[in-house]
Amino acid sequence: MEQKQLIPRAVLKRILKWVDATQLVALVGSRQVGKTSILRLIIDHLVDSGVDERDIFYFDLEDLDYLDLLNGGVEPLLAYVRAQAGAPTKKYVLIDEIQYLDNPSNLLKRLVDHHSQELKLFVTGSSALNIQKKFKDSLAGRKVTFEVYPLSFSEYLLFKKETKLLEILSGFQSFKPANIPGLWHRQLARHYEDYLVYGGYPGVTLVADPDMKRQLLNDIHISYVRKDVQALFSLENITAFNKLIKLLALRIGNLVNVQEISAALSISRPTVEKYMAVLRDTYICQFITPFFSNKNKEIIKMSKVYFYDTGLRNRIINDFKRPGDRVDGGALIENAVFMNLLYVVENKEAIKFWRTKQGAEVDFVLDGEVITAIEIKSGSLDKTPAGLKSFAADYQIKNALVLNQDVVRKRGHMTFLPHYAVVAKD
Repeated sequence: MEQKQLIPRAVLKRILKWVDATQLVALVGSRQVGKTSILRLIIDHLVDSGVDERDIFYFDLEDLDYLDLLNGGVEPLLAYVRAQAGAPTKKYVLIDEIQYLDNPSNLLKRLVDHHSQELKLFVTGSSALNIQKKFKDSLAGRKVTFEVYPLSFSEYLLFKKETKLLEILSGFQSFKPANIPGLWHRQLARHYEDYLVYGGYPGVTLVADPDMKRQLLNDIHISYVRKDVQALFSLENITAFNKLIKLLALRIGNLVNVQEISAALSISRPTVEKYMAVLRDTYICQFITPFFSNKNKEIIKMSKVYFYDTGLRNRIINDFKRPGDRVDGGALIENAVFMNLLYVVENKEAIKFWRTKQGAEVDFVLDGEVITAIEIKSGSLDKTPAGLKSFAADYQIKNALVLNQDVVRKRGHMTFLPHYAVVAKD
């Protein structure tokens, strides 16, 4: 496999803790999000740890020869590995795009159950839904799964080699207000604007030319529709599916009314729900659910939609203008906050929103032992928004955030931070 200088992702540290465990390690996420690069970094770690390169096997299942080999089952794979390996020590098998196998569940289950002392398995997949369909056995207790997302803003700065800005940004970990000179704030805000427009796919981040960024995003979009959708799913109306993607892209941060979408696209409600599930489980969109305790007062059913990557979203609607020059600038910031909250919470299902039937709302509620409410304002703001006041009064919360353009301040239980200051703990 061709080697090049790779930049470690935050998720790599957590993955490497499982190198010596018997469970297989599964990495899932959208195309071009960096799963293959993580496999390469795992290989580098193994070699640096003293593993003989002859005992490391990488199978890209977009290569038909490898696909045929692994579709043959356990015996052909073991014969191949044993014939190629060095000394009779543990072998490390890394399988890229596992969803292409006819029966991955049976293969992986047998390997883990009967050959875990000989083989350590790492697999990747671009579609959680397709993997779930093919994994007839849940592999419960046999695997540990890591979701790989587009870059957080911290990782974006790392990929841009902005070491000083990354150091300054780290001061905001756990939503702590940090003193930041105006010069550094302006530089962070400038980079964040680029991040809003072009998103966090690693390959897109690593090129500077805007035309090249757009071309790469176009290729990701086309590849997704052709390979992940047409090849892996039986969608009866691909035209309606593409229209649904664009409709949702135009409604980021808004409530999703399935019945209205069904009427707008002239397809049935079950079909809309099926297509939404495909988008969710191929890591294109996430539909966050409401936080509530009073069914008579609060919205409890409809979800809000966000894209895992703002660059891909902007490609779908063909709009790459700067946030200040577009009507959806506020929604774009809100979507980028969602992208970074994925790195803050342990479980993405903890990211919710709050809205009453009378219209009071909070953009995000992090539902955990300690509830955190987050409101986003596109401009500068140093007073508590009305929705946040209502939520704080109803739930007696002690952690509330107002993400705004440039105000940094703590006032009681209310913290004001710049939009970019959503930073996970190291």
